[in-house]
Amino acid sequence: MPILSPDYLRHSVCCRLFAAAGASEEEADTVGARLVESNLLGHDSHGVIRIPQYLAAIEAGAVQPGAPLEITRETSASAVIDGHWGFGQVVASKAAAIAAGKAHSGGVAAVTIRNAYHIGRLGSYVEEIAGDGLLAILLANAHGTGPCVVPWGGARGRLATSPLAVGIPTTSDSLRGPMVLDMTTSSVAEGKVRVKRNRGERVPDGWLQDAEGRPTNDPESLYGTPRGSILPFGGSGAAHRGYGLNVVVDLLAGALSGAGTTGTPDARHGNAVFLMVLDIFQFIPAHDYYQMVDGLVSFVKSSAPMADFEEVFVPGEIEIREREKRVEQGIFVEEETWQQIHACADTLGISLEDRSI
Repeated sequence: MPILSPDYLRHSVCCRLFAAAGASEEEADTVGARLVESNLLGHDSHGVIRIPQYLAAIEAGAVQPGAPLEITRETSASAVIDGHWGFGQVVASKAAAIAAGKAHSGGVAAVTIRNAYHIGRLGSYVEEIAGDGLLAILLANAHGTGPCVVPWGGARGRLATSPLAVGIPTTSDSLRGPMVLDMTTSSVAEGKVRVKRNRGERVPDGWLQDAEGRPTNDPESLYGTPRGSILPFGGSGAAHRGYGLNVVVDLLAGALSGAGTTGTPDARHGNAVFLMVLDIFQFIPAHDYYQMVDGLVSFVKSSAPMADFEEVFVPGEIEIREREKRVEQGIFVEEETWQQIHACADTLGISLEDRSI
């Protein structure tokens, strides 16, 4: 079970493999950077575990390296973007830059994306935008596919995990950067179940139910035939809240983009996106804004921690701590995932060194 440096994973593994599969140098670096960043922040579900999936998608034609990004409809404050099934990270990165530019000019911008493959961790885009002094809200569905989440009261999956992320600029010393909320509207992201499966671990209570609607701790139940499902966010007592939020995210991302909502016939797997960006300082002076935001951070963190907690964290703070630790100590990759990556490298005729830290 290797522990690898971020630089090695990004440049010697990701970039080499994706370039060998037909990606340009820029595409390979963009995808590799986003995947490794996810590992650094502790979101291994959206990290290098995705390499075999992406390479298989390229081989199957589900991802088109070099695909052009096309703006099909546009105003000064909006754009509808067609990614023509390019790498999701590449399409979303360019879309984020377009939205940020429009927000700087007009105060508010909204951009949708369709026909893009998996964009990875949503938080990376809103954090980048928020680092430029803008507030960003990003919603995504599975482009009409992926009905692995049950509706409230249901026994069979009818919704995707439908994640959302918000990036909020701060000057708080606790965060040392923007505040980032990044969450699914399901009880857990599908990728976290995949990580548990690759590590040979059981999943916690409240994540999954089997094909008959019975609670289960077996990650394989999600991938069997018939397939099990993920529960909505909120658990047994408040799943109606996660379910309702899931439906709203699905509609905003899928319907506004034209990609389709979950259950669309003949849908193609990927991500459809709704992204809104606000130039905060066209609404309120910077001093007043930061005084309120940083004041709230300080007030929340001043709460005495409950038993078994050492301190109170605000959204994104745990990830910042994890990134600092993993930059220094390296990134753990489970043996199953590392073997899968090696198998992909062998297929592409690339030799990877086992360079554990």
